[in-house]
Amino acid sequence: MTHGNVNADGYGVVWYRDSIPVRVASDRPIWQDGNLRTLLAGARSSTILAAVRNATPGLPICNGTLPLVHDSWSFILNGFVEDFRSSYMRALRSSLPDDLYGSLADSSDSETLFLLALAAIRRGASMPDALHDVRSTVLEALNSERHEAQLTMVLADSERIALLHTSSRDATNSLYTAAVHPLAPEGTLVASEQLDDHTSWRVVAPHDGIYLTL
Repeated sequence: MTHGNVNADGYGVVWYRDSIPVRVASDRPIWQDGNLRTLLAGARSSTILAAVRNATPGLPICNGTLPLVHDSWSFILNGFVEDFRSSYMRALRSSLPDDLYGSLADSSDSETLFLLALAAIRRGASMPDALHDVRSTVLEALNSERHEAQLTMVLADSERIALLHTSSRDATNSLYTAAVHPLAPEGTLVASEQLDDHTSWRVVAPHDGIYLTL
């Protein structure tokens, strides 16, 4: 993280059942839900996304808890578009197709970037290219002398995960991967921080991407 220190503004988990995303989310701190551990103990899926939230100042807490879902897609943004509502929301949403624009539930930067990625996929972009397209769209709109965008993005369906680890500056939020880890011996873990001291963790270089097929 380059900003914040306590993720107390909610949590969410998405997993897939027969290619359909199942989502559990709350705007409460994750440590206040005593039933979550029991609920997730039975979750089995080829793809699981999870996030805890430190809300961007100026954005509402109630509707923007990550991961987000739309149809078969799920999405996480670890980052922000600074001064999003006042300076960039109108411009970034103006290119959305009518049905995606109509599905907007709140005023978050995360949801806007998610739908921009889905719009790019509709135009024929691959998942990695869709995230790069979102980055280009944000940077073209951004007044980089005044505002910052941290754009570590995760886009997934039941069979694929694409990540882009980038920002409008040289510095990015941290990102790590681990393969053959005891928590996922036949899969790959990707996390904003190392979950433990296991030797399998590797740093993802700033402005790099990851694409996994499951």
